[in-house]
Amino acid sequence: MSSKILNDMHLANQKRWDASAKRWAECTDSRGIWKRCVEDPSIVFSPTVLKYLSDIEGKKVAVLGSGDNEAVFALAGLGAQVTSIDISTEQLQYAAERADLLGLSIEFIQSDVTNLAAIKVAQFDLIYTGGHVAVWVSDLKRYYQEASRILKPGGWFLVDEYHPFRRVWKKVPDALEVQNDYYRRGPYEYSMGDDVLYQEKGVYTCYEFHWTIGDFINAVIQAGCQIKEVDEHGTYVGDWEISPMKGLPELFLIVAQKQV
Repeated sequence: MSSKILNDMHLANQKRWDASAKRWAECTDSRGIWKRCVEDPSIVFSPTVLKYLSDIEGKKVAVLGSGDNEAVFALAGLGAQVTSIDISTEQLQYAAERADLLGLSIEFIQSDVTNLAAIKVAQFDLIYTGGHVAVWVSDLKRYYQEASRILKPGGWFLVDEYHPFRRVWKKVPDALEVQNDYYRRGPYEYSMGDDVLYQEKGVYTCYEFHWTIGDFINAVIQAGCQIKEVDEHGTYVGDWEISPMKGLPELFLIVAQKQV
């Protein structure tokens, strides 16, 4: 099942992710998290997130921007009825093959997260989105409004994103040097190859958007959700990040509940 792509920037990002899917799958195979997280969801989710998933068994859950589907598989391991939604057809194909190997029953929907017209109103008890999703999305408010639209009243909305403070630094290994103004949202246009993690110039045009903490919080509120908790967590610095960001928060979490 699929729905309309919002705009040309999202279409370009979809094309790049489809082209990158094979290499990304090879990368995630080397980590092996997708195989282990079904039995141990703490590999994927922080203790705070797990607190809100304690009674998720049997509940309907959607993961928006599901990517490598590690969050999807972890939720399925907790007993949730999971729908995986991503813009990349190729990413979803790899995820579907892995779900079969793991014996998981998951619904896969190819869709732009800012246009979930294929999904009826108030279908899910909980929606999870995070990692590195918002960076590819040109309209954060519409993204979260669509998430809220398909969420049941009283349902939970979890935004667990890469910390935007990590996006401002120039990629040099020996100093923290600001490259991008924290308040410059974009779009940033790049021409890249098919390796998303270790980026090199190439033939695929892609667009990034650097949202602030305030943007995330306000978009959740304006989507009709009441924020219950905010958390910053993680300290891991990947070699792909290059900049010496030890001591800076890795991720931030917004836990909100749709108003009844």
